[in-house]
Amino acid sequence: MQNQSQEKTRPARELTPNVDIFENEAELLVVADVPGLDPNDIGVHVDLPEFRIEAKVQGSPDKSVVYTRTFRIDERIDPERVKAEYTNGVLRVHLAKSAAFRPRRIEVQAS
Repeated sequence: MQNQSQEKTRPARELTPNVDIFENEAELLVVADVPGLDPNDIGVHVDLPEFRIEAKVQGSPDKSVVYTRTFRIDERIDPERVKAEYTNGVLRVHLAKSAAFRPRRIEVQAS
């Protein structure tokens, strides 16, 4: 019998970031607490009907942290107009609503 060497690995610690969600006529705003990240390590994915935040903090081999959070969204969101910004450990994702789903004022004509 051959002596087989096995590498020991530890899974990354998975965290679900705390989020606040705000809505106005033009967009949904998702604000997520994800401290200690480089913006290049954050992934924001929109693939209707899902929106996902993913990030990985690579520390020492036994201290990796993975952030993941997935949301269900509907056709009101325009995937081409999603924007994200990261400042001081807070990720803000602007999920713009499609024009067809935004309220609009109809002008009444006098006759």
